[in-house]
Amino acid sequence: MNKTDFSKITPCGGCCDDCGYKKSGECKGCREAEGKCVKLWSNGCTIYKCCKKHNAYFCGVCNEFPCEGIANKISEWDKDGIDKLIKLKYEYRGE
Repeated sequence: MNKTDFSKITPCGGCCDDCGYKKSGECKGCREAEGKCVKLWSNGCTIYKCCKKHNAYFCGVCNEFPCEGIANKISEWDKDGIDKLIKLKYEYRGE
């Protein structure tokens, strides 16, 4: 099993390496841009802001996970997002 490089995990549990905006140079990456990436997040990503507020590296390790906010937001683009975050949480904690 491959180990996840958590330095590349975004607050929503994704990885910017495969993002077209990062590949094209339009975005430095979620963490590098402090959640203010490209046109999609010009006002700042709400998930990034929430993780920062809760001092959580990514949603899966937040004390309030899974909250209604992440469940609603992540379902917009990834129907398996919550399950992925749960798996990342266990791997991150070494469980």
